[in-house]
Amino acid sequence: MSSAASEQRDIFGVDFSGAKTACNKIWVSRAEVTGTRLSILECYSLSQANSANLGREHCLRLLLGLILSSKYSIFGMDFPFGIPVQLMHGLCWDELIRNFPQLYANEDEFRDINRKLSGNVELKRLTDKEVKAPFCVYNLRLYRQTYFGIRDIIRPLVISGAASILPIQPPRADVPWLIEICPASTLRKEGLYSPYKGKGAKEKATREHILDHLEKKALDMPKDIRHQALENADGDALDSIIAAYSVFRVLDMLVPRTTIGEPYLKEGFTFI
Repeated sequence: MSSAASEQRDIFGVDFSGAKTACNKIWVSRAEVTGTRLSILECYSLSQANSANLGREHCLRLLLGLILSSKYSIFGMDFPFGIPVQLMHGLCWDELIRNFPQLYANEDEFRDINRKLSGNVELKRLTDKEVKAPFCVYNLRLYRQTYFGIRDIIRPLVISGAASILPIQPPRADVPWLIEICPASTLRKEGLYSPYKGKGAKEKATREHILDHLEKKALDMPKDIRHQALENADGDALDSIIAAYSVFRVLDMLVPRTTIGEPYLKEGFTFI
């Protein structure tokens, strides 16, 4: 496959959450490549897609169903796809993913076991250090995302072979592709990293500045989506747009498959 094959796929940016009411917090932006630009077609929370049940289990099934039904798409997912190699119990990545629920019965056990194994040090993966990710994968602010993202999204896709998890797995033409992204790291690379989550005028002005920059550079979006991203004070709508933009930034890295070293094949790799 050529890099043109990746450009022909729909792009989904997903701002993920492991919260109990995850449907309120998980936002999805769907986009398509138009020449040298990316057009945002939709931006919505999963609660808007289905407000009848906002619980985490139901919400993650909805997200998994979206991935499975979007065969020719690339998903930029805002959660870690792996853990530091020192904490992997001597397993390879595929073994870790398949045995994840047996290794960690729940999200709190995931955090507690890794804190104990690390001597209560917040170890970061190589990719976390390189992209200057804000948190380690079992940090208090991230561990639920890591746990439920791996257990309920990555694991069923690996077991069923229904997606390609890049760059650990090769990009297959007949399935959706998933890549790990980090909006904060993308903003830092763009020189835009500044507090933008909050109800204050300053945070809203920062959201507007970020959108102005991205639109000038590569993004097109309807006025209602831009307004929604500005008014969503938690920043989840904007994060999903940044996630889609992050995928667009790295399309040329996906096909042909990026040359990847052993640490990334074990721990995962964040595309920014």
